[in-house]
Amino acid sequence: MSFFRNKDDNRLKSGWRICLFLILFWVFAATIFVVKPLLGDLTKREFLQGYSLLIVSILAIGATISVRIARKYFDKKSWISLGLVVSKKTYQDLLFGFALSGLMAGIFFVLLLLFDLISFQGINFSNQFFGSGYSYLEFMKVMSLGTLLLLLTEHILVGYWEELVFRGYILQNLMEGLGRYLAVLVSCLIYGLIHMANPNAGILSSAIIVFFGYLRIYGYLSTKMLWLSMGMHIGWNFFQGPIFGFAASGHRHATLLEISIISEKTWLTGGEFGPEGSVLILPILLFALMIMKAYSKR
Repeated sequence: MSFFRNKDDNRLKSGWRICLFLILFWVFAATIFVVKPLLGDLTKREFLQGYSLLIVSILAIGATISVRIARKYFDKKSWISLGLVVSKKTYQDLLFGFALSGLMAGIFFVLLLLFDLISFQGINFSNQFFGSGYSYLEFMKVMSLGTLLLLLTEHILVGYWEELVFRGYILQNLMEGLGRYLAVLVSCLIYGLIHMANPNAGILSSAIIVFFGYLRIYGYLSTKMLWLSMGMHIGWNFFQGPIFGFAASGHRHATLLEISIISEKTWLTGGEFGPEGSVLILPILLFALMIMKAYSKR
């Protein structure tokens, strides 16, 4: 019996809790495979790019339900104890994290311009808002106020569910079972390995995402809340992709700034994977970590 349960608190051991949670989450996430055929004869790429908002909405709903069930029945703890207490600092942490990630993406953009690794070709913006003869797939290829709002909504959902799952449920259960340091290492490695499935991913990009995982973990550990990490996650995806024109972890949509990669050194530019595939992002990550440390001391 002790193989499955802790004797001191009569709960399932953390490893079993994580396994059951992942099964539960996969059941909800599998709805995606049911929805895809209903949208017509789409290739996998067309589905992922054209209906990404629908996909992340399903994942966000599935993550919320799964975490709530697992937290109550497996962990026997409250939902807010994950780091979801809402207070005045919540909005401060979210906005600070969002702005810091915008600064990170801006620094990366300027570095690539200074080193002649990319060329800036102008601003791409349409006055169209919604509709006007566009199909949804066509609309998401044209940058407009409507597209920008949809993409921001998408990245809010991504930042929410990924932080809830990885820095919320999985990390905190790993810490109960393995201790802080080993749990942080395992969590970072899992995060990097999962992103190997993204388009145009490679060994370098996956290794760098391990460091991004640590940055997000530090956001949680330094504040004991998930809001700073969520704000950073949302801001990073939004600014690197829709605003500055890079791929976001291998995915592309319409972008406000039009850029062209003019160097073949993908280890510097990130190539079709985006900034997370460039070694130039590493000193920027260190810079962000120092700013977060100063911020959290307040």
